[in-house]
Amino acid sequence: MRRFLSAILALALLALAGCGGGDDSGSPLDSALSVLPKGTPFAVAIDTNVDGDQYKALDKLIDRFPFSGQIKGSLQRQLEQSSGGLSFNDDIKPVLGNPIVVGASKPDAVTGDSNAIVAAIQAKDKDKLDDLVKSQKPAKTGEASGATLYKDGDTVFAVKDDLVVFANDEADLKAALARADGDSHFDEDAFNEGLDGLPDGALARIYTDVEALLKSDPSTADARRVKWIAALRDVGATVTAKENGVDIDFRAKTDGNLSDEDLPIAPGDEAPPVIKRPGEIGLGIRDLAHIVHFGENAGQSIDPSGFGQYEQAKKTIDRQLGVSLDKDLIAQLDGNVSATVALDGGFGVRADLKDPQAFERTLAKVADVLPSFAEGAGFGTVGLSKPKAGQKFYALARPDGSAVVFGVVGNALVVANDSRRAAALAAGQAPADVPGARGSVTLSADAEQLVNRLLSQYGPALGLGDLGSLGVGMFARPLGDLNGWMSASSDQLTGKLTLGVE
Repeated sequence: MRRFLSAILALALLALAGCGGGDDSGSPLDSALSVLPKGTPFAVAIDTNVDGDQYKALDKLIDRFPFSGQIKGSLQRQLEQSSGGLSFNDDIKPVLGNPIVVGASKPDAVTGDSNAIVAAIQAKDKDKLDDLVKSQKPAKTGEASGATLYKDGDTVFAVKDDLVVFANDEADLKAALARADGDSHFDEDAFNEGLDGLPDGALARIYTDVEALLKSDPSTADARRVKWIAALRDVGATVTAKENGVDIDFRAKTDGNLSDEDLPIAPGDEAPPVIKRPGEIGLGIRDLAHIVHFGENAGQSIDPSGFGQYEQAKKTIDRQLGVSLDKDLIAQLDGNVSATVALDGGFGVRADLKDPQAFERTLAKVADVLPSFAEGAGFGTVGLSKPKAGQKFYALARPDGSAVVFGVVGNALVVANDSRRAAALAAGQAPADVPGARGSVTLSADAEQLVNRLLSQYGPALGLGDLGSLGVGMFARPLGDLNGWMSASSDQLTGKLTLGVE
């Protein structure tokens, strides 16, 4: 039975073997969820209908990759061998079709070192379930709540009619059965409420009671002083296979009693553009000043004494330089910020400025003290290079050659790790919109190029040699764009990450 559970949890791999919505009646899901306590902090429901739309879509996506047929056949053979010679089509598949639920019966199963994890699935075919159990010859250990208890190696499980329940020890198993047999347990209505607004027919649906988790962990007491964190209620996420890729949707629900200033990112759905460079990740932020203020407010809530020292240091700097960090620097960044980040640490940033001329004057005032600030922050010896006549860029450089180049070009602040990146941004490398994005934070990358860059950069370090010369990069060829966004309001934080497959 331990091998059977392993096979179920490997359903994503079995789908690749060409074996392909779960049941929409709610009853099989409700039955599986009933083994969890009413206030469960975490539950995930995984579709096991390998003939359903999700697995068919996933199978079509996999078929776009080289050698998919051989890989799927090899996976099926390995999984059947690991399950003791069972036939997936004859022995396991008839039992599947309803969602398998895995959840935590205690908060410390998520936040601590408890192993109070329970899993359950209502079999599609009870007779096939009975045959499957008999074929594995587990040891019967007793009965509880009308179920027969079994043990197979280190795994304990129970079968009650067509319901199979797994746990890490017999005490947790009996408790799960008692919950399912009673009236006080988790149910489908509560699960669906936590995922309200997210795709229903997803391959995987994840529910987390963040409020319960935070309150159960004493170490979060300081964090809960932050209004937005204290207002968090539950987080839902889904993974959905589609014809042209895979979507991950999420939603973090709050109590709705927040102001715009309490949100971690700026409210509204107007999405910022990103800078796209081959093999790099593009990021976009609307109103970076909002995030800075959120961080300051959070710091004040968590550590009032430390925040007081921070504020005093800002006032000292303001007085010494004749500027206002809040008004002359932070307040300038309420427009769009577009950035690109490379895997080797390279970066470039283009930030729209409210008053470019005023910001240039501010840079001239603060530039001379930047080396001492950098050295005080632990960066070692840092030298400053100022722009010559007709030039725009300052540069902070270390003896090892690493540098930060920055300056005002047109209506934007440009910051980069080298002069070539800075020049490209200054020359008008225009940021691009992210398709379908909304909210104040966006992300975009060419997944194929990003994976190839990862293989090229880290393959040798992992002992994989020159992956490019072996043609391994062709496996990434079907990958399209990786796009994402986040949007905040007083009652929720929503987001989406999409991986395209072409």
